Amino acid sequence: MVIATSSPTPRRLGGKGGRLVTLVFATIVGLSAGTNYLFSAYAPQLASRLALSSTQLNVIGSAGNLGVYLSGIPIGRLVDRHGPTFLLIFSAVALSSAFLIVHSIYFGGQDGIFSTIGVPGLALMEMLTGIGTYSQTRFHSALRATSNMCLANVTGSTAALAAAGNAIALSFKKTRATALSLVLSGFGLSAFFYSSIWREISPTTSDPTAALLLLLALGCGASMALGAITIRRPAIIIPASLAPVPPPSIVVNSPSPDDSEDDADTIAAGLFPSERTPLVRSNSSKSVHDEVISVSGWGLARELDFWLLFVFNGLCSGCGLMYINNVGTLQANLVSLLSVFNCLGRLLTGFLSDFMLHRAPAKWRFSRIWWNVSTAVMLVVAQITISRASTIDGVWTGLTVPTVLVGFAHGSVFGISGIIGLERFGIKHFSGNNGVLALAPAIFGQATNLMFGKIYDHQASRSSKHPSLLAASTCTLGRDCYLLSFRITTMMAVLALGFGLVLSNRQSMKRRAA
Repeated sequence: MVIATSSPTPRRLGGKGGRLVTLVFATIVGLSAGTNYLFSAYAPQLASRLALSSTQLNVIGSAGNLGVYLSGIPIGRLVDRHGPTFLLIFSAVALSSAFLIVHSIYFGGQDGIFSTIGVPGLALMEMLTGIGTYSQTRFHSALRATSNMCLANVTGSTAALAAAGNAIALSFKKTRATALSLVLSGFGLSAFFYSSIWREISPTTSDPTAALLLLLALGCGASMALGAITIRRPAIIIPASLAPVPPPSIVVNSPSPDDSEDDADTIAAGLFPSERTPLVRSNSSKSVHDEVISVSGWGLARELDFWLLFVFNGLCSGCGLMYINNVGTLQANLVSLLSVFNCLGRLLTGFLSDFMLHRAPAKWRFSRIWWNVSTAVMLVVAQITISRASTIDGVWTGLTVPTVLVGFAHGSVFGISGIIGLERFGIKHFSGNNGVLALAPAIFGQATNLMFGKIYDHQASRSSKHPSLLAASTCTLGRDCYLLSFRITTMMAVLALGFGLVLSNRQSMKRRAA
């Protein structure tokens, strides 16, 4: 085995110990990367303090989602080329700065910073928090000031999640989905984790909302800084049977039991451009040849599988993000429940898909792509249940069961979509391709959030005796406030089920990384 290094004594990072450290701290990073899901926890208080309408509030919340997904392409390319450290440092700065600015905007009220930057500036800060977890950086120019706050939040989220996910994908082979699901489950659990700490400290503070924003600023900054110090990609190791005669700067070692399996996979599938020589593409090793499938850039646009995945992810995430961003408006207590099942969806889908693909009895094994069908079914049931709910409270007649289903389904989509893309399009451009697929939630999530806001505001104006006070009004029509929105998302979920069935029956999608 050959390890490429620029120093006389290479530092081995591919053993079990190194991978375990990377996994632990990548999960910690994930735990702070999903803080944009907490928006609905402080959104009602923010709207009350700044006199925002539901449409304006959804624009701000959508900016956070835009930051997460639109920044995926540039950030994915950066982490593919340069590794996770720089992006984790960037995430620490972006998330801390964004939440501190949001804290200042909230604390100052309508006469403070908000009077200068308005809704566009607030949205930009939310977007920055999203980019820190998974980048998306563009927003409508008319909302420039509010958008600045949201942009910082989302940008930090994107960068953090891309950096952690890239290191994990390159460090594990047959348990990639399980390892990635641990990181992504932390992402889904962010809202529950921080809201639990917040509930413990809020009785001791005069303004609980301001305390939450300060907690997010400090907690996210510390988590990302720890990740920057500890998370490393594995050393580049080339199987001896494929290696050319080593120059003096190359050190030859024997494979160790700890890393022979994972390292061979890492390098066969993940060589950087300068390392992908005709030697690797030759027929000297069929398994290695099959392993180096690599589709990226404009090549994705020529793949029908890509577009089917893109639309499927968009439809599912559009349903999920609309509910996630507005559940706090319906009932604040549902935010934590949603977060817990979002986490479980990411965790269990990765583990179970790995088990059914690699370890289940042969007759019970099935392709990972079939999990998309079960996800779509859960969303269909959830949307129908929400539409028929007679009250917000209650397990069966209220929103408890649909919240569980939406959380689990949304977590499942994001818990498995990256690994499906990796197995179909290759690991070499994993983060970049994942960023392209992440454009789907940005488009569909933005559309459904704005739709919900418009419908809610329209119903609020009908129920209010003072339409001129729309910014401070609340819809009092019960389920009619949001019924039309969920009828539309029900149709979207049914359409997603159709796309899921088509994908699951395509032979090209049943191919898996060995």
